[in-house]
Amino acid sequence: MADFWGELGAWFSAFGDKYFVRAFFKDFGGRILEYLWQLLPYVILGTLLGELLKYTSWTKLIFRFTKRFGALAVLGAAVLGILSPLCTYGTVPVLITLYHGGVSLGPLIAFLAASSMMNPQLFVMTVGGLGWTVALWRLLFVFLFALLCGFGTMLLPQGFVVRPSVAGERGSEEEILNRPKKVFTWKGYLLGSGKSLLFVGKMMCIGILIAAFVDQLPLSLFFGEVDTATPLGILAAALIGIPVYACGGGTIPLIASLMGQGMSLGSALAFLTVGPATRITSLAAIATIFRKRFLAVYVLVLLVFSVAAGMLVV
Repeated sequence: MADFWGELGAWFSAFGDKYFVRAFFKDFGGRILEYLWQLLPYVILGTLLGELLKYTSWTKLIFRFTKRFGALAVLGAAVLGILSPLCTYGTVPVLITLYHGGVSLGPLIAFLAASSMMNPQLFVMTVGGLGWTVALWRLLFVFLFALLCGFGTMLLPQGFVVRPSVAGERGSEEEILNRPKKVFTWKGYLLGSGKSLLFVGKMMCIGILIAAFVDQLPLSLFFGEVDTATPLGILAAALIGIPVYACGGGTIPLIASLMGQGMSLGSALAFLTVGPATRITSLAAIATIFRKRFLAVYVLVLLVFSVAAGMLVV
Protein backbone atom coordinates (compact mmCIF):
# COMPACT_ATOMS: atom_id res chain seq x y z
CA MET A 1 0.00 0.00 0.00
CA ALA A 2 2.88 2.37 0.80
CA ASP A 3 4.39 1.67 -2.62
CA PHE A 4 1.06 2.46 -4.24
CA TRP A 5 0.72 5.88 -2.57
CA GLY A 6 4.38 6.62 -3.20
CA GLU A 7 4.02 5.86 -6.90
CA LEU A 8 0.85 7.93 -7.12
CA GLY A 9 2.51 10.87 -5.38
CA ALA A 10 5.55 10.65 -7.64
CA TRP A 11 3.33 10.67 -10.72
CA PHE A 12 1.45 13.79 -9.64
CA SER A 13 4.64 15.57 -8.59
CA ALA A 14 5.95 15.12 -12.14
CA PHE A 15 3.44 17.75 -13.27
CA GLY A 16 5.88 20.32 -11.94
CA ASP A 17 8.05 19.56 -14.95
CA LYS A 18 6.79 21.54 -17.97
CA TYR A 19 8.27 19.02 -20.40
CA PHE A 20 6.37 16.21 -18.72
CA VAL A 21 3.14 18.22 -18.91
CA ARG A 22 3.69 19.05 -22.56
CA ALA A 23 4.36 15.40 -23.43
CA PHE A 24 1.38 14.30 -21.34
CA PHE A 25 -1.16 16.47 -23.16
CA LYS A 26 0.35 15.78 -26.57
CA ASP A 27 -0.02 12.04 -26.03
CA PHE A 28 -3.44 12.58 -24.41
CA GLY A 29 -4.79 14.35 -27.51
CA GLY A 30 -3.28 11.79 -29.84
CA ARG A 31 -4.89 8.93 -27.96
CA ILE A 32 -8.31 10.62 -28.12
CA LEU A 33 -8.10 10.90 -31.91
CA GLU A 34 -6.85 7.33 -32.19
CA TYR A 35 -9.74 5.94 -30.15
CA LEU A 36 -12.29 8.01 -32.11
CA TRP A 37 -10.92 6.80 -35.43
CA GLN A 38 -10.97 3.19 -34.23
CA LEU A 39 -14.40 3.07 -32.56
CA LEU A 40 -16.67 5.51 -34.38
CA PRO A 41 -17.41 3.33 -37.46
CA TYR A 42 -18.40 0.41 -35.22
CA VAL A 43 -20.60 2.63 -33.06
CA ILE A 44 -22.47 3.86 -36.14
CA LEU A 45 -22.82 0.35 -37.61
CA GLY A 46 -23.96 -1.14 -34.31
CA THR A 47 -26.51 1.63 -33.77
CA LEU A 48 -28.06 1.16 -37.22
CA LEU A 49 -28.27 -2.62 -36.70
CA GLY A 50 -29.76 -2.33 -33.20
CA GLU A 51 -32.42 0.14 -34.32
CA LEU A 52 -33.39 -2.08 -37.24
CA LEU A 53 -34.02 -5.04 -34.92
CA LYS A 54 -36.57 -2.99 -32.97
CA TYR A 55 -38.97 -3.43 -35.89
CA THR A 56 -39.19 -7.19 -35.33
CA SER A 57 -41.88 -8.90 -33.21
CA TRP A 58 -39.62 -9.89 -30.31
CA THR A 59 -42.39 -10.37 -27.73
CA LYS A 60 -44.44 -12.69 -29.94
CA LEU A 61 -41.36 -14.62 -31.05
CA ILE A 62 -40.15 -15.25 -27.50
CA PHE A 63 -43.63 -16.17 -26.30
CA ARG A 64 -44.29 -18.73 -29.03
CA PHE A 65 -40.83 -20.28 -28.70
CA THR A 66 -40.90 -20.62 -24.91
CA LYS A 67 -44.45 -21.95 -24.79
CA ARG A 68 -43.69 -24.60 -27.39
CA PHE A 69 -40.31 -25.97 -26.28
CA GLY A 70 -40.56 -25.83 -22.47
CA ALA A 71 -37.23 -26.32 -20.69
CA LEU A 72 -35.30 -26.33 -23.96
CA ALA A 73 -36.59 -22.80 -24.44
CA VAL A 74 -33.85 -21.63 -22.07
CA LEU A 75 -31.35 -22.18 -24.89
CA GLY A 76 -33.39 -20.20 -27.38
CA ALA A 77 -34.18 -17.48 -24.86
CA ALA A 78 -30.45 -16.96 -24.22
CA VAL A 79 -29.83 -16.55 -27.96
CA LEU A 80 -32.78 -14.20 -28.38
CA GLY A 81 -31.60 -12.17 -25.40
CA ILE A 82 -28.21 -11.67 -27.02
CA LEU A 83 -29.88 -10.62 -30.27
CA SER A 84 -32.38 -8.33 -28.56
CA PRO A 85 -31.82 -4.61 -29.20
CA LEU A 86 -33.62 -3.66 -25.98
CA CYS A 87 -31.84 -2.19 -22.96
CA THR A 88 -32.62 -3.55 -19.49
CA TYR A 89 -35.35 -0.96 -18.92
CA GLY A 90 -36.90 -1.93 -22.25
CA THR A 91 -36.67 -5.63 -21.43
CA VAL A 92 -38.48 -5.44 -18.08
CA PRO A 93 -41.96 -4.65 -19.52
CA VAL A 94 -41.51 -7.45 -22.05
CA LEU A 95 -40.65 -9.92 -19.28
CA ILE A 96 -43.67 -8.91 -17.21
CA THR A 97 -45.96 -9.36 -20.20
CA LEU A 98 -44.51 -12.79 -20.98
CA TYR A 99 -44.66 -13.88 -17.35
CA HIS A 100 -48.33 -12.91 -17.08
CA GLY A 101 -48.97 -14.76 -20.33
CA GLY A 102 -47.78 -18.01 -18.75
CA VAL A 103 -44.10 -18.25 -19.75
CA SER A 104 -42.01 -20.01 -17.09
CA LEU A 105 -39.28 -18.20 -15.18
CA GLY A 106 -36.34 -20.20 -16.56
CA PRO A 107 -36.44 -18.83 -20.12
CA LEU A 108 -37.33 -15.35 -18.86
CA ILE A 109 -34.29 -15.18 -16.57
CA ALA A 110 -32.07 -16.51 -19.37
CA PHE A 111 -33.39 -13.85 -21.71
CA LEU A 112 -32.94 -11.10 -19.11
CA ALA A 113 -29.39 -12.13 -18.19
CA ALA A 114 -28.30 -12.32 -21.83
CA SER A 115 -29.97 -9.09 -22.96
CA SER A 116 -28.57 -7.08 -20.03
CA MET A 117 -25.02 -8.21 -20.85
CA MET A 118 -24.90 -8.29 -24.65
CA ASN A 119 -26.67 -6.97 -27.75
CA PRO A 120 -25.69 -6.75 -31.44
CA GLN A 121 -24.51 -3.16 -31.09
CA LEU A 122 -22.27 -3.97 -28.14
CA PHE A 123 -20.80 -7.01 -29.91
CA VAL A 124 -19.89 -4.93 -32.96
CA MET A 125 -18.31 -2.28 -30.72
CA THR A 126 -16.34 -4.94 -28.81
CA VAL A 127 -14.96 -6.30 -32.09
CA GLY A 128 -13.92 -2.81 -33.16
CA GLY A 129 -12.39 -1.78 -29.83
CA LEU A 130 -10.96 -5.01 -28.43
CA GLY A 131 -10.78 -7.46 -31.34
CA TRP A 132 -12.48 -10.67 -32.33
CA THR A 133 -10.87 -12.79 -29.61
CA VAL A 134 -12.26 -10.72 -26.75
CA ALA A 135 -15.62 -10.29 -28.49
CA LEU A 136 -16.13 -14.03 -29.06
CA TRP A 137 -15.03 -15.00 -25.54
CA ARG A 138 -17.36 -12.33 -24.16
CA LEU A 139 -20.23 -13.65 -26.26
CA LEU A 140 -19.59 -17.23 -25.09
CA PHE A 141 -19.51 -16.23 -21.41
CA VAL A 142 -22.75 -14.28 -21.73
CA PHE A 143 -24.44 -17.29 -23.32
CA LEU A 144 -23.15 -19.71 -20.67
CA PHE A 145 -24.13 -17.44 -17.80
CA ALA A 146 -27.61 -16.99 -19.27
CA LEU A 147 -27.99 -20.78 -19.42
CA LEU A 148 -26.76 -21.12 -15.85
CA CYS A 149 -29.29 -18.55 -14.66
CA GLY A 150 -32.14 -20.02 -16.69
CA PHE A 151 -31.72 -23.65 -15.67
CA GLY A 152 -30.78 -22.67 -12.10
CA THR A 153 -33.91 -20.57 -11.67
CA MET A 154 -36.07 -23.54 -12.66
CA LEU A 155 -34.97 -25.21 -9.42
CA LEU A 156 -36.12 -22.30 -7.24
CA PRO A 157 -39.65 -21.69 -5.94
CA GLN A 158 -41.48 -18.82 -7.59
CA GLY A 159 -41.93 -17.08 -4.24
CA PHE A 160 -38.16 -16.79 -3.86
CA VAL A 161 -37.75 -15.13 -7.24
CA VAL A 162 -40.70 -12.90 -8.12
CA ARG A 163 -42.02 -9.95 -6.14
CA PRO A 164 -45.53 -10.59 -4.77
CA SER A 165 -46.93 -7.50 -6.49
CA VAL A 166 -45.83 -8.86 -9.87
CA ALA A 167 -46.87 -12.44 -9.18
CA GLY A 168 -50.35 -11.27 -8.16
CA GLU A 169 -51.12 -9.58 -11.48
CA ARG A 170 -52.73 -11.36 -14.38
CA GLY A 171 -52.52 -11.20 -18.15
CA SER A 172 -53.39 -13.34 -21.15
CA GLU A 173 -51.93 -14.89 -24.27
CA GLU A 174 -54.20 -12.77 -26.42
CA GLU A 175 -52.58 -9.55 -25.20
CA ILE A 176 -49.24 -10.82 -26.49
CA LEU A 177 -50.33 -12.43 -29.75
CA ASN A 178 -52.51 -9.49 -30.78
CA ARG A 179 -49.91 -6.83 -30.05
CA PRO A 180 -49.43 -4.70 -33.21
CA LYS A 181 -46.06 -4.79 -34.94
CA LYS A 182 -44.04 -1.57 -35.08
CA VAL A 183 -44.37 -0.10 -38.58
CA PHE A 184 -41.10 0.69 -40.34
CA THR A 185 -40.64 4.15 -41.81
CA TRP A 186 -37.36 5.71 -42.88
CA LYS A 187 -38.13 8.83 -40.88
CA GLY A 188 -38.80 6.89 -37.69
CA TYR A 189 -35.80 4.64 -38.29
CA LEU A 190 -33.39 7.52 -38.86
CA LEU A 191 -34.75 9.52 -35.93
CA GLY A 192 -34.47 6.51 -33.64
CA SER A 193 -30.95 5.76 -34.88
CA GLY A 194 -29.93 9.36 -34.35
CA LYS A 195 -31.28 9.36 -30.81
CA SER A 196 -29.47 6.14 -29.97
CA LEU A 197 -26.28 7.37 -31.61
CA LEU A 198 -26.32 10.58 -29.58
CA PHE A 199 -26.62 8.64 -26.33
CA VAL A 200 -24.05 5.97 -27.16
CA GLY A 201 -21.74 8.54 -28.77
CA LYS A 202 -21.86 10.71 -25.65
CA MET A 203 -20.97 7.78 -23.42
CA MET A 204 -18.26 6.71 -25.86
CA CYS A 205 -16.66 10.17 -25.78
CA ILE A 206 -16.69 10.15 -21.98
CA GLY A 207 -15.09 6.72 -22.04
CA ILE A 208 -12.48 7.84 -24.56
CA LEU A 209 -11.50 10.80 -22.39
CA ILE A 210 -11.13 8.51 -19.38
CA ALA A 211 -9.24 5.91 -21.41
CA ALA A 212 -6.85 8.50 -22.86
CA PHE A 213 -6.13 9.68 -19.31
CA VAL A 214 -5.72 6.11 -18.02
CA ASP A 215 -3.20 5.50 -20.79
CA GLN A 216 -0.89 7.90 -18.97
CA LEU A 217 -1.16 6.01 -15.66
CA PRO A 218 0.70 2.85 -14.64
CA LEU A 219 -1.48 -0.27 -14.31
CA SER A 220 -0.31 -0.66 -10.71
CA LEU A 221 -2.44 2.34 -9.73
CA PHE A 222 -5.51 0.17 -10.35
CA PHE A 223 -4.34 -3.25 -9.17
CA GLY A 224 -1.34 -2.47 -6.99
CA GLU A 225 1.07 -5.38 -7.01
CA VAL A 226 -1.66 -7.94 -7.76
CA ASP A 227 -1.06 -10.00 -10.90
CA THR A 228 -4.14 -9.60 -13.11
CA ALA A 229 -3.67 -13.16 -14.39
CA THR A 230 -4.25 -14.67 -10.93
CA PRO A 231 -7.64 -15.48 -9.35
CA LEU A 232 -7.19 -12.55 -6.95
CA GLY A 233 -6.46 -10.17 -9.83
CA ILE A 234 -9.45 -11.44 -11.81
CA LEU A 235 -11.69 -11.06 -8.76
CA ALA A 236 -10.40 -7.51 -8.29
CA ALA A 237 -11.24 -6.71 -11.93
CA ALA A 238 -14.75 -8.13 -11.50
CA LEU A 239 -15.33 -6.10 -8.33
CA ILE A 240 -14.02 -2.95 -10.01
CA GLY A 241 -16.48 -3.56 -12.84
CA ILE A 242 -19.49 -3.16 -10.52
CA PRO A 243 -19.05 0.57 -9.74
CA VAL A 244 -16.98 1.56 -12.78
CA TYR A 245 -18.97 0.06 -15.68
CA ALA A 246 -21.36 2.72 -16.99
CA CYS A 247 -22.01 2.01 -20.66
CA GLY A 248 -20.52 -0.36 -23.22
CA GLY A 249 -19.51 2.46 -25.51
CA GLY A 250 -17.64 4.19 -22.72
CA THR A 251 -16.08 1.11 -21.13
CA ILE A 252 -14.52 -0.51 -24.20
CA PRO A 253 -11.82 2.15 -24.71
CA LEU A 254 -11.02 1.98 -20.98
CA ILE A 255 -10.47 -1.78 -21.15
CA ALA A 256 -8.47 -1.36 -24.36
CA SER A 257 -6.22 1.07 -22.50
CA LEU A 258 -5.74 -1.25 -19.52
CA MET A 259 -5.07 -4.27 -21.74
CA GLY A 260 -2.51 -2.23 -23.63
CA GLN A 261 -0.69 -1.75 -20.33
CA GLY A 262 -0.71 -5.43 -19.45
CA MET A 263 -4.14 -6.26 -18.02
CA SER A 264 -4.76 -9.96 -18.62
CA LEU A 265 -7.48 -11.24 -20.93
CA GLY A 266 -9.08 -13.05 -18.01
CA SER A 267 -9.37 -9.88 -15.93
CA ALA A 268 -10.70 -7.91 -18.89
CA LEU A 269 -13.39 -10.51 -19.54
CA ALA A 270 -14.32 -10.66 -15.84
CA PHE A 271 -14.78 -6.89 -15.84
CA LEU A 272 -16.85 -6.99 -19.03
CA THR A 273 -18.98 -9.90 -17.77
CA VAL A 274 -19.87 -8.46 -14.37
CA GLY A 275 -20.14 -4.77 -15.29
CA PRO A 276 -23.19 -4.57 -17.57
CA ALA A 277 -25.31 -6.89 -15.41
CA THR A 278 -24.57 -5.11 -12.12
CA ARG A 279 -24.87 -1.47 -13.10
CA ILE A 280 -27.08 0.47 -10.73
CA THR A 281 -29.52 1.18 -13.57
CA SER A 282 -29.70 -2.51 -14.53
CA LEU A 283 -30.21 -3.73 -10.97
CA ALA A 284 -32.82 -1.05 -10.30
CA ALA A 285 -34.78 -2.16 -13.35
CA ILE A 286 -34.52 -5.85 -12.45
CA ALA A 287 -35.58 -5.11 -8.86
CA THR A 288 -38.99 -4.02 -10.13
CA ILE A 289 -39.73 -7.70 -10.90
CA PHE A 290 -37.51 -9.83 -8.68
CA ARG A 291 -37.02 -10.01 -4.94
CA LYS A 292 -33.91 -8.65 -3.24
CA ARG A 293 -32.72 -12.03 -2.02
CA PHE A 294 -32.86 -13.40 -5.56
CA LEU A 295 -30.86 -10.40 -6.81
CA ALA A 296 -28.24 -11.01 -4.10
CA VAL A 297 -27.86 -14.61 -5.27
CA TYR A 298 -27.77 -13.45 -8.89
CA VAL A 299 -24.88 -11.04 -8.26
CA LEU A 300 -22.95 -13.57 -6.15
CA VAL A 301 -23.27 -16.28 -8.81
CA LEU A 302 -22.19 -13.77 -11.45
CA LEU A 303 -19.03 -12.88 -9.50
CA VAL A 304 -18.08 -16.53 -9.01
CA PHE A 305 -18.82 -17.30 -12.65
CA SER A 306 -16.77 -14.34 -13.92
CA VAL A 307 -13.71 -15.37 -11.91
CA ALA A 308 -13.99 -18.97 -13.10
CA ALA A 309 -14.47 -17.80 -16.70
CA GLY A 310 -11.53 -15.43 -16.42
CA MET A 311 -9.28 -18.24 -15.17
CA LEU A 312 -10.36 -20.35 -18.14
CA VAL A 313 -8.74 -17.99 -20.64
CA VAL A 314 -5.59 -17.09 -18.66
